[in-house]
Amino acid sequence: MRHKAISAVLALAGAAALAFEAKVVAQPDLKVTYGDSGIQQLSYNGVVLEDLNQYPSDAFHIWHMKMTDLSGNVLSSGQYGWGENNNGRNWDAGSQTWTYPFSWGSIQVQLVQNGNTLDMKVTETNLADSGVLLDGAVIYPFVLHFPQLPNGFVDSSYAQLAFNTTGPSVTLADFGSGEVASVVTDASKPLYSGFQPSGQGSSYFPIISGTALDGMATFQPHNDRPVAPGQTDTFTVSLRFAPSGTAVASLTADAYRSWTKTWPPQINWMDRRVIGAVYLASSPQGNVNQPGGYPNNPRRYFNDSNASDFNVWTSAGLVAFQAKILQQATNNVENLRKLNAQGAITWDIEGEQYPQDTSYVCAPDEIARVAPEMESTVVDTASAYFGMKLDDAYFKIMRDAGFRVGVCVRPQHLVLNGDGTAKQVYLPAADIPAELIRKMKYAHDRWGATLFYVDSTVDANGAVLDAGIFNQVAAALPDSLLVPEESTPKYYAYTAPFKNFLFHGDLGTDAMVYSYYPQAFSVNLINDVDARTLAASLPQLTNAVRHGDVLMTHADYWQANNPTIVQIYQSASGNGGTSAAAGAYRPKFSSR
Repeated sequence: MRHKAISAVLALAGAAALAFEAKVVAQPDLKVTYGDSGIQQLSYNGVVLEDLNQYPSDAFHIWHMKMTDLSGNVLSSGQYGWGENNNGRNWDAGSQTWTYPFSWGSIQVQLVQNGNTLDMKVTETNLADSGVLLDGAVIYPFVLHFPQLPNGFVDSSYAQLAFNTTGPSVTLADFGSGEVASVVTDASKPLYSGFQPSGQGSSYFPIISGTALDGMATFQPHNDRPVAPGQTDTFTVSLRFAPSGTAVASLTADAYRSWTKTWPPQINWMDRRVIGAVYLASSPQGNVNQPGGYPNNPRRYFNDSNASDFNVWTSAGLVAFQAKILQQATNNVENLRKLNAQGAITWDIEGEQYPQDTSYVCAPDEIARVAPEMESTVVDTASAYFGMKLDDAYFKIMRDAGFRVGVCVRPQHLVLNGDGTAKQVYLPAADIPAELIRKMKYAHDRWGATLFYVDSTVDANGAVLDAGIFNQVAAALPDSLLVPEESTPKYYAYTAPFKNFLFHGDLGTDAMVYSYYPQAFSVNLINDVDARTLAASLPQLTNAVRHGDVLMTHADYWQANNPTIVQIYQSASGNGGTSAAAGAYRPKFSSR
């Protein structure tokens, strides 16, 4: 019995030792100490990233606040514009909370460490009788002095921001001896997070703000997170530390799950075969608003200025033009078959009468006014399309061969002036869905179009349009694929964003997008890129196709790169030497 008792004691002692060892091993590498000014020192893995003794100006403060009266007028005087104008701020060492009381309410920020995570929990309270809206406050909690410029930051003067409206709010700073991710898990409201330069070398504020920051570019999202009288808003920005090189998805899986739940994917497009690109015209040089067509061919179809070929102003010339358009449709079909494509987008069915950026009209519902020769009736009695409108016949040829057809549309509104000039007018965001839906439904209902390249998806300031616009448009045409030129990660929920290998070297969908939209895909324009450049990127492009990306290439003629495109699809699908024409390639996640 004595031996058993001794054994039990030794077992307990061993277990205690193991528990102690585990406790020691589990100690976080993130060390945070506090003083009278909040965080006094912060280090990770032995590297000091913040020390108020060395940098006293790093101490917590609230910068600008945006406040408006109940009529929407911006207020800036007294306690309405500058966070440090308050009723006496207070640091509670027990709860590690800053409280800023104001005449209209309060802002609290609590710092909570959990292992290698530091949560910054904000509570904004607006008193019921304040008579004002708090639209947001810019909070600088402290500064992180990185030992080197984090990977991918490029320039220490550039802000690395997330907006919580364009994609998951995850911003990674890998600084060599460690990394930290700024994370917002609640995807329901706008919130600025990430890393704002402090002006001290490779040092950054882990920013928190409910309103646009000072000096933000006009093309970045400018949002507010209003708190009305009698309301309270709470939100958290987490700083998650890990060894350098740790996969960001492993640190932020909860943020990605929240994003997917809040903004679930709506797109369901299983055919990932090639999409052909067809160009019927070419744009002139010069003033974007001035016409630059040829006398015989004002819309510059086929870039043909030779009146001996055709002159759309004469009966004989119009017959010749019609024959060329119908032959082009037949050529498209031949090339689409060789590519095993799903269909083709004709970028300029209306021709290209004006220089860039007006050249792509992208207003199919205006074709009769913009390009009357394309709306002419086929007059060749020997043609199978005799008596049809020329544009109807053009698309019918491709549809009858089993291919999808598509056109270009724009969120801008085309204006044709009486003096022959034209312009694309930027619309208020609220008017854009109706503009796009009208154009698309015209092409959809008349020509059977289900592929839509959406050109210039930006506002007048160059900011990418809110993805919610495309949610509305996609819902109105559920059998159609939208390919927007400019995009944000959120676009993948509703569209297949455009990539441009030809001009930008894009290799496909960012792998991180698959963390929250596993079936996301892009449409990547290859066209007539230099063959050596294409060959150098074959592994990456093949892998992108294997994951479901779509390549776009010339269908208006058999371009030298087209055989390589076919080979990419054969390799991606595992067909080896089997002809890609044997069947539609389905990406690895396809259920069909």
